[in-house]
Amino acid sequence: MVGAIDSPLGNGFGRKTTIDQAEWPPAPITPEALAALPVHVLVVGMNGSTAAVETARTQLENAVPSRFPPDTLSSMSPDSSRLLAGYKQLANVVILVSLPIAGCSLAVAVAAGLTERKRPFSVLRLTGVSVAMLRRVVALETVVPLVLTATVSIAVGFLAAQLFLHAQLDQTLVAPGPQYYLIVAVGLIAALAILASTLPMLSRITGPEAARFD
Repeated sequence: MVGAIDSPLGNGFGRKTTIDQAEWPPAPITPEALAALPVHVLVVGMNGSTAAVETARTQLENAVPSRFPPDTLSSMSPDSSRLLAGYKQLANVVILVSLPIAGCSLAVAVAAGLTERKRPFSVLRLTGVSVAMLRRVVALETVVPLVLTATVSIAVGFLAAQLFLHAQLDQTLVAPGPQYYLIVAVGLIAALAILASTLPMLSRITGPEAARFD
């Protein structure tokens, strides 16, 4: 036996069993229909010795030519692990980059909005409204949409992943670990910090001189 294969009765992604331990349920298909189906994967059981592996590899290459050479699962597993690790790293980078970018976009919108509304804000300051109150108003206008958008995006991502796994792989989505939520929290904090950097300009652009009407 070389390596391990996915169990036909496994319910979780990545559950493995050896070939001699696998219980293959009968398939509701006739021999004629089976003969018409294309071969997707050919699994060969052996004792794992180098001679047996090389003999099986040579016979498979001669009997079933393919652009992918025969390989053992023990050698394919590291490649699959590296590929999955690369996808995970890519997802983490996308999360860490997308949230600060969203924060930058909102910061530009906040700066433009403050410039357009500097006269109304100046009038409010003349009527006794404190700068801290105006900052809370601006923060409420920006933080709430950012948090809601991030929450909805995460929920839609989980839903899409669950639908894909169920439809294509007949698997169930497993909740991510604490690292995922930590990365999301760091991205949100970075986005909020970028937004907070625009609030000091509120006190600089609003004042009695900005409230004058020509």
